[in-house]
Amino acid sequence: MIKLTKKNTIKKHVIWVLLLCATFLLQTTYGFMPHIGQVKILPLLPLLSCICMFEKEKFACWYGLFTGLLMDIVSASMVGYHALIMMLLCTFIGWISTNYLRNTLLTNLVMGGTLVFFSQSLYWLFFVEFKQTAGASGIYFSAYLPTILLNTLLVIPFFFLVLVIHKKFKKEEA
Repeated sequence: MIKLTKKNTIKKHVIWVLLLCATFLLQTTYGFMPHIGQVKILPLLPLLSCICMFEKEKFACWYGLFTGLLMDIVSASMVGYHALIMMLLCTFIGWISTNYLRNTLLTNLVMGGTLVFFSQSLYWLFFVEFKQTAGASGIYFSAYLPTILLNTLLVIPFFFLVLVIHKKFKKEEA
């Protein structure tokens, strides 16, 4: 296994943070991300899962916390909710990808789908179902489930983007 120099490691982490920030800005800019009915395009979650698949759990944890805090800035829900959920999910993704999974498109789709599914389903559970919103199950099947499916497909382009960046830093060391 090729080890990156400290300088290259820092560059790689700076690129990941800038990529997350740019995606966050695109996601939260009003009118930029189209809505298909009630289905939302949330590119931050698939990008985050792809980055965490390429990082160890200690870095994945920090990326999850950072992304969750960004999401909490614009969220009407409880402050710290997204930070906690993203930190836990990303730590799991980083741990399982480091120890048990090969980093392929299929495993990225599974882990990206897992991240999107749990983040969206838990949000629905805590902030729609537990508030006893009328028609909560209908909201889940008409808005949240299609959002999960659409955003899981977004893992595909992000996987190749993150793979290219990751390989660039591996090549510089060789």
